[in-house]
Amino acid sequence: MLMKLVDGRWYSDIRDPRNWRKKIVVSLDAYEKEKYKATIELGRVLSDVQKGIYPVSAGKTISTLKLSGVITERARGILETHIYPFFGRYKPREVDRKLIEKYIEHRYGLSPDGALQAYKDTIEKELTVLQRLLQTAFGDSYLRPRVKYKKLKREIYPALTLEQIEYVSSFINNSYLPVFWVMAYTGADISDVLDFAPKHFKDGWIVKERGKTEEQIYIPVCEPLADILKTVPWPINQETKIFPGLNPKATSTYIRHKFKQAGLPGYGSKYLRRFVASIMLDNGYSNDWIGKALAHSEGSKVTRKYTKVYKETLQEAFGKIKGTSQKRIRS
Repeated sequence: MLMKLVDGRWYSDIRDPRNWRKKIVVSLDAYEKEKYKATIELGRVLSDVQKGIYPVSAGKTISTLKLSGVITERARGILETHIYPFFGRYKPREVDRKLIEKYIEHRYGLSPDGALQAYKDTIEKELTVLQRLLQTAFGDSYLRPRVKYKKLKREIYPALTLEQIEYVSSFINNSYLPVFWVMAYTGADISDVLDFAPKHFKDGWIVKERGKTEEQIYIPVCEPLADILKTVPWPINQETKIFPGLNPKATSTYIRHKFKQAGLPGYGSKYLRRFVASIMLDNGYSNDWIGKALAHSEGSKVTRKYTKVYKETLQEAFGKIKGTSQKRIRS
C-alpha cells in the first residue's frame, strides 16, 4: 500500500476487500501540500476496509448507488419514492440509527407521547431496500441498525360493492376510466395494469409476471372487462403498452382523490384490488384460490387481509339459523 501524488492530488492503492489479489486506487481528497490530511484520510479508509466497507462505493452518495441483482417493481418504487429522496444526499457511512429514526419520523410523524411510530409491514420493506442498497457499499454481511417504534394499525374499511365502484367511476375522467375498471375487474396492481400490453392477452386470459413479486398473473377476461377493453385503442405492436403515458404514483393519487370526492375517504386503488378478493370470498372460494387470483405467493398471509365478508351475506347466513323448538326463559 502506497500514498502517491498524481497531478497534484494524493491517492493510495488499497487491496480490494472483495478480492485481495487486486488493488484499487482511492482518492484521499487532499492536494500536494496536504500530506497530513491525506494520511488522516488514509487511516479512515483503512478503518472502513476493516469493517468490510468498499472504499470506492463508500465515498459516493446514496443517490448514486444502484441495487444489484433482480430489482422488483416494488423495490424500484421504494427507491424512487422514498429512499433516494430522503437518503440521497448522504454517504453510506452517515446512515446510522439516528438518521433512520429521522426517516421514520419523516414518514409517519411521532405519536402523541412523542414516540416513533410506523406501519411495520411498510417500513420494514423500505428499510430492507435501504439495507440492500448499503450492501453494495459495505458488502453482503452488512445489517442496518435496528430501530424501535410503535406499530401503527391500519384501519381496514368494508369491501367495496359494485354499486359503489360504479358511483365512483362517474367522477373519473376518460383518461383514467378504462384503467379504473380494468383494476376493478382483474384485481391487478396499478403498476401491472399500466404495464399491460397485447402480448399479455392470450385466448381469453391475462398472463403476466407480477411486477412486485414475480408471481404469475393468470386471470380470465370476464365479459365486463372485455367490454371495457373494446373501448381502448389496441396497439398493433405486441410489446406496446395499452395505457401509455400514465404512471402508477399519479394514477394512485388521482383514484384516491376521486374516492374521497365521491364520499369514500380512505379508499383507493388497493380497494379495487380487494374487491375481486371479497367477491370471491363472498361466493365461497377459499383463500388458496383467492391468493392465486391476486398472484400472491403460495400460503401468503396477506391474502386474508385482502378479504372482507359483505354485511348482507353475513346477515343472510345468520338468517338461516332457525330453532327446532321454542324454549321459554324461566324466571
